[in-house]
Amino acid sequence: MAAGDPTRVHGVRAGERVLMPGLTRPEAEAACGWLARVHPGDRSLALAEVALPVVLSDGAGPHLLDAGGALVLALGPHPSLPGARMAMGAAPPRYVVGLVRAIGDGGWIWVARAEVEEADRVAALDELDAVEDRTALSSWAAVRAGVIPIVGM
Repeated sequence: MAAGDPTRVHGVRAGERVLMPGLTRPEAEAACGWLARVHPGDRSLALAEVALPVVLSDGAGPHLLDAGGALVLALGPHPSLPGARMAMGAAPPRYVVGLVRAIGDGGWIWVARAEVEEADRVAALDELDAVEDRTALSSWAAVRAGVIPIVGM
């Protein structure tokens, strides 16, 4: 992500690992605050809200940067799970889809996520949209992702 923007050279050190490479300095400083409140075992599921010069419409946004530095777009609110937003990130040849929720101060976290082939992306999002409760979300995650822990829903 940082290749086109010389200000996006920061990340957050968590032990030996650098999380969310591609942040601006203010985004990284903000992330230090909220990331400290995330359980260390869940930090790989953390996402930082980033400001990009892009126009969004129809309720999409914000843009998020995942722990590995990949861009994710929060698509819109989930119809049945309050506080959760559908999300998708490009990571060809597989795409990340799932649910995210805000944890405050520009921090977000994956609630459930899966990597899918491009041809399966719409089906995975449709299945996720049809989820009606936590039990169904757990089933979706188990089938799609091989059991990704559901965080704080």
